[in-house]
Amino acid sequence: MFDIVALTDERSAGTVRRSARLLASIACVLMFVAACGGGDFDIEHPSPSRGGAGADAPTTDRPLPPARSYDPPVHFNRDAAAMLPDEASEGAFNIGGDLRRPLPVALVGTVAYIAATDHLLVVETRTGQQLGAPIRPESGSGRVYAAFIVDIPGSGTTPGHRSVELVGIEAPGARPVSRATVPLEQWASQTSGALAAAPVWSDGRTVLVRVSRFGDSPDATTYAIDATSGKIRWKQDDFAARVVAGDTAVGEVPSESFPAKVSGLSLSDGGVRWTNTESAHDVSIFPGGPSLVVAYGQTLGSQNFLSLLDAATGTVKDRRTGSYNGVNCQYDGASVTVCYQGLFGSPWAAAFDTTTGSWLWGLPDSDANRVAPTITSAWHGAVYGTTRSGPVILDARTGKDRATAPGAAPFIVNGNVGLALDPNESDLWAFPADG
Repeated sequence: MFDIVALTDERSAGTVRRSARLLASIACVLMFVAACGGGDFDIEHPSPSRGGAGADAPTTDRPLPPARSYDPPVHFNRDAAAMLPDEASEGAFNIGGDLRRPLPVALVGTVAYIAATDHLLVVETRTGQQLGAPIRPESGSGRVYAAFIVDIPGSGTTPGHRSVELVGIEAPGARPVSRATVPLEQWASQTSGALAAAPVWSDGRTVLVRVSRFGDSPDATTYAIDATSGKIRWKQDDFAARVVAGDTAVGEVPSESFPAKVSGLSLSDGGVRWTNTESAHDVSIFPGGPSLVVAYGQTLGSQNFLSLLDAATGTVKDRRTGSYNGVNCQYDGASVTVCYQGLFGSPWAAAFDTTTGSWLWGLPDSDANRVAPTITSAWHGAVYGTTRSGPVILDARTGKDRATAPGAAPFIVNGNVGLALDPNESDLWAFPADG
């Protein structure tokens, strides 16, 4: 969670005047729609910010050269790294440098979109410079979406209420191209706890947004919002969408006693397609590929499980039980999903084929005298992580070492850049890919 002071922002809109006060300690989450078209991005008039070592600031007569791209990158240039603003990593890592929650960053080429609680920063990673002024909610064809919780004060006989403001940013670029403000359900205005608004999926026409309360709470609503008009296409109370696979939104159906059930909804109308009969504690749901999702949790009998589910039907393709704790999973965007544990106990990692659901490899492997790395990310056939020997890259399909001195272990990566901690494990830096 981000700790900020309340921000008051008043603007005039015709004859209507209102203030939007961003609630303190409320998280903003952003999402990049992968279907967005790419293209070269000419950087002009960047605002001054912290620059990176070895990176000269661009000017209108000396723009940055085209960035090199690798698919996937297996080496990063530490000498040309640029430090990112504090908002990119504040509160996300523990003292040992382990990631405690997802970074609020989306990469589009060499541009990083960084979501803070009350604003969105757009940063050129090759220089660490901010592009334009911070984008803030105003309450009044982009493919990067940020969602903010805002508090709309009452006026006359109309009581105040909470809303979610959805901001679409042209990518690559730094110009807001769409804004929509949607009033939230009554529970959101009545609760005194902090809320989180998270874009989950978009096809450029509809944006799926999850609104939930922090902590052990059953309160959650999922909205399908028209990206142009801001109208609600459908909403589903008591459903927290986490992943979209195919045409199904998968999430949990919570209850007052806190055990939850995994359920799948139709993207077109929000209709319930399936709900697993088994309830579980501490349910986490991760993408498992184009048609699979991964559900991790603890049964009511206190048994930890890791299940691969068919997103369209809820059918269990594979289920494993054991001493799983703090599991995370990442789809590499190609053909493999890697699941791993690093925060609790000894690290382990395993990967499965996203088409067949078959497990491909697992670490540690005592017979081969190999340890499991602490995984940081996976992208296009490469798995990034660290061991006591430093950063390492594994082959996603075989689990074998692919690069033993890659220069960085990025938490977010694309063909141009990897975002990783500095050697002191305190700040997030952008490392250009160079191999």
